[in-house]
Amino acid sequence: MSSRLFAYSRARTVLWRRHGISATALRFTSSSSTDKPVPTQTTNHTDADPPVTEQPSVVASTPLYSKDEADAIKPSSEKANDDSSGKKSGSRFEFVREREPIVVHDASQPIKLGKWYRIDANMMDYNQVGKSHINTVPRLAHGLERVLFSPGVHLLQDPNSRVYNFDPYIRGITQPDEFDFDKLTPYITSSKDSKLIKYARERKKRFVGSTSSMTHVLSHLYFAISGGKQPDISSMSMRFADMPSRFTRGMRYPASIALRYNDGVYSIDADKSFDVKDSILSVMGKSLEKLLTSTPSEFEMYKKQNSWKVKEIPEENYHYVEAEDFILRSQLDCRDDRLPRKTFDLKTRGSLAIRMDLDNHEVSRGYQIKTMKGRMQSFEREYYDMVRSAFLKYNFQVRIGNMDGIFVAYHNTARMFGFQYISRREMDEVLYGNELTGNHMFKMILLLLSKMLRTVTDQYPETDVRVTFNSFTPDHSLSMWVEVIDDEKEAIAVKMYQETGQYSVNPAPTAATPEASKEAASKEGVDPFATKDPLGAKPTETDAENALLDELLDEDVDPVEDVYVNSDHPIQHYRMESFSTLNNQDTDDAITLRDQTDEWSINWSLKKSTAPPDELVRHYRQLRLKQSTFFERPSADTPEEELAPLVKVLRRLSRRNMWMNNTPRERV
Repeated sequence: MSSRLFAYSRARTVLWRRHGISATALRFTSSSSTDKPVPTQTTNHTDADPPVTEQPSVVASTPLYSKDEADAIKPSSEKANDDSSGKKSGSRFEFVREREPIVVHDASQPIKLGKWYRIDANMMDYNQVGKSHINTVPRLAHGLERVLFSPGVHLLQDPNSRVYNFDPYIRGITQPDEFDFDKLTPYITSSKDSKLIKYARERKKRFVGSTSSMTHVLSHLYFAISGGKQPDISSMSMRFADMPSRFTRGMRYPASIALRYNDGVYSIDADKSFDVKDSILSVMGKSLEKLLTSTPSEFEMYKKQNSWKVKEIPEENYHYVEAEDFILRSQLDCRDDRLPRKTFDLKTRGSLAIRMDLDNHEVSRGYQIKTMKGRMQSFEREYYDMVRSAFLKYNFQVRIGNMDGIFVAYHNTARMFGFQYISRREMDEVLYGNELTGNHMFKMILLLLSKMLRTVTDQYPETDVRVTFNSFTPDHSLSMWVEVIDDEKEAIAVKMYQETGQYSVNPAPTAATPEASKEAASKEGVDPFATKDPLGAKPTETDAENALLDELLDEDVDPVEDVYVNSDHPIQHYRMESFSTLNNQDTDDAITLRDQTDEWSINWSLKKSTAPPDELVRHYRQLRLKQSTFFERPSADTPEEELAPLVKVLRRLSRRNMWMNNTPRERV
């Protein structure tokens, strides 16, 4: 993080502690050159979400309320009682008076803003496109196929007898500097996949996308319509009884995609504005997948000293499907014809210490997975974290590719610990309650995304745009921002972000030279050659905090103003509100279907913000700043006292057990 961003972050904390002013409530008012701007606090809405002005109804008729809607129209005192009994603030029950009659949307017609529509899973067909190339998909090697048909974790090596359950060759992990990644098939984005775009044009579909570019956005749509449903961790041991079951902070990260126009088709690419370098886990994931599907002699050829032996690079195997207005692509990693759906996904899962300290994996790679149960150094902890941070995205990927499940390999970047096969049915039960609910949820999410993206492209025809989704808003609605992409300026901003940590097109301020500092001191009447009195008073923590506060109150330090957004074109903001109808009863609660006789539909409405353009730009800048600093992690030289408590513990465990990574196989 740049020094300016650090000063800003630190001073925000001081303001909160001293005055109770939240970080998102800071505003900077204009002032003269001699007066410093004063932060003010607003209470009506957050920085990231401006107020949305209600659109006039397009149907002039009197709403008809169902029984539960009539119950919702009560005096304010009774509503307060409802809120205290568990109803969500900002839910459908607060705007039911203004809602117009719900209609079933005609897919051939664009939606009208402010109007309520109803969708259900039966409105969408989900079919394979093109021929299946399943016969060319690789299989597991090293005897790992046994894991597919035996539930639970399978240890690479038995801790009691020290006998290997699988080939000892896969214990040690080849490091990135030893592997020739140029011999692997390069990743192709949706916008550069000619076959994907060809399928879309043949079937007159508007959007194409891949699992990697869409799953994060699909997750936000799930959060918006799921009624706050959390993963079910009741199967965990009692050690996790008081642990949170909600989705992790990383899952709530605002998701951005880039819509790239190409002759009638919009390609959905992942937004890489702040993803400027691959993490150690994403890099090693490629080589580990090759390890799990190759014999030792085959894998040895991909090491740098032997890579000249690789004569041709095999093509990737993809599964294509059409759904609503989409053609979707999923990479097929592995297969076994005995599974119900034959193919499955490979997931190489780095240990807790690696995930919490990605930039310092050399320090954290000593963390070992030793036991089945427990809060630390256990397979149970890895599964618990995976449920909260990755299951939802894995589930969407498996569904798009019509795969049977995921094969998980647990490691710490230095050695392999064990393996587990998790079926799609198991993920469905943890996430949705059962497979039936999962099937309905997935189809309705795709339907919603199709309608929302259609609205965007109708507003910006034949234009490249960035669309950002944020489901964690004060009123529980889904927020959608739209920005026209300027590739030239964004290239400058990305380069600046790589060098300074600021996503800006403005040159970073340069540090003053010693000569300039002395000249400035002379003008102020200060002896530039004076030395500090060694016996003088030392600066206190209060002095340091006051200096940070002074820096915060300097309008040039506010990083929000430096965040680049393309304000040459209007920034658009939409909000999607929704609620469920189950068996003719409206509800904001989470839904779990019992059987095929249950009828479940989603009612939704999209509204466009009419806030002033300058206000929209300011709110959008703050959202982009949040994205740019969301995953900041400690560096290798971060002082011990500044580390998070969990990271301290993990590093301590890692240092204590580092020797175990280097123990010869025959002695382990």
